[in-house]
Amino acid sequence: MDVAIVGGTHLTIRGERLGIVDDGALGITDGTITYVGPANALDEAAADRVVDAEGCAVTPGLVDAHAHTSLALLRGTAQDVPEIEWMRRTLGPFAAAMDDEDRVVGCRLGVLEAVASGVTTICEYASDVSTLVEEVYGPLGVRVVATETVNEVATGHIGDTGDPDDTGDPDDTGDPDDPDDTGDPDDPYPLDTSKGDEAVERAESLFDAYADAPLVEPAFGPQALDMVHPDRLEHLHERAGERDAKLHVHVAQGEREARQVAARYGGRSTVEVLEELGVVDDRLVAAHLHGASPDERRRLADAGVAMVGCPSSIAAIDGIVPPVVEYREAGGTVGLGTDQAPGPGGHDLPRELRTAALLSKTDAGDPTAFPAWSALRAGTVGGAAALGLDVGRLAVGAPADVAVFEPGVGAAPFLREPIHTAVPNLVYGAPRARDVLVAGAFVVRNGSFVDADPAGAVVAAVDRASDVLSAAEGDWRDAGSALVDAVDDGWL
Repeated sequence: MDVAIVGGTHLTIRGERLGIVDDGALGITDGTITYVGPANALDEAAADRVVDAEGCAVTPGLVDAHAHTSLALLRGTAQDVPEIEWMRRTLGPFAAAMDDEDRVVGCRLGVLEAVASGVTTICEYASDVSTLVEEVYGPLGVRVVATETVNEVATGHIGDTGDPDDTGDPDDTGDPDDPDDTGDPDDPYPLDTSKGDEAVERAESLFDAYADAPLVEPAFGPQALDMVHPDRLEHLHERAGERDAKLHVHVAQGEREARQVAARYGGRSTVEVLEELGVVDDRLVAAHLHGASPDERRRLADAGVAMVGCPSSIAAIDGIVPPVVEYREAGGTVGLGTDQAPGPGGHDLPRELRTAALLSKTDAGDPTAFPAWSALRAGTVGGAAALGLDVGRLAVGAPADVAVFEPGVGAAPFLREPIHTAVPNLVYGAPRARDVLVAGAFVVRNGSFVDADPAGAVVAAVDRASDVLSAAEGDWRDAGSALVDAVDDGWL
């Protein structure tokens, strides 16, 4: 046995419950869990390393099921503005000034934040995602669902700011020198199949390059229905079936998409078109869904589509609560993601669990909606199921992705009688992880990263962000968002 984690309250997330084991233990051998149960039945002397978890909560590693971590470099540049301004007038000018190394530095900052919060798996959604895998995820030893963004919006038009994660702005005129760009938010912007060809080639290369990589799971990422040709979406769905992979798409994510899809497809909605294209099945992972109708969400859930909600992001940018409770009650699989740092603030998944629970209660007017245990399941086994992974649970034979949480002053006490206070205190207190293991290897040990320099990552991010913001300040001011006024008025 390589590692034994002994003592504490183990939340195994097995079956339909949390699988609470008091005075529990885990045995780990060759990256796999080989024992789960009471500590007194494990021969800890047989382990090469024993982790004392007395007084702690031991959980499966958390799963961030939808993230654009490169944008962590621009944290604090795009928040507290009208939704219509968020991308093109606030984040867009800064994102357009980032180069490849900026994206790597931002990704490293975001991934380190996530892992420190107990995350062991991240669904990274980015253009040229293999660079982030090679430069960040591989060296850190973090599990990643590497999702290559496929976006065919013509360069210089709405939906293309030079940022691969750009979602556009319906009131931006795009390229003022292009006679085909009328500035009408209901006029479909042009698509460029050559961009799609290049992105698909990168996506296909992922599957070949990482076929035997145990910590990398490639996926296809057509960005949204209005940003790719319908035949491209059909082709990628077919390829996902052939590759036994997921098709991860931003679906029904707001007014801009709804208006563009209606203009492009004769007044139909995103979900209606996806159904007609035949891509609505258990391969589809739908991010957001706040723009879908209740009936459409039920149809998606019935078809086996997984939803990933990003409550902090959508609340901060759109002022909307994603329908995670509604989708779960419809029988759908629900995971949670942090999306991007600008706007909501970062890639701390326990904070996302807290936000999901509190916003869901507020939205429903019901304090019992999305209780702590439901949020914890969504952040572990729910996200794993959405992404098609066998993680997010502590069970014999499962990968040894594990987080150990000490309560600390913000989450103490962790009690067992008459109530397991570790469950609500993990969700609502959002403590940092003391130990994090991925496939049985320590990434964080006793609160410190084993093979990473978070202080150095912060210094690099500050330097890079300063250069990016300085270079883009003129374009940002010319865009004229409400944030410019806030700065000039001395609020920021």
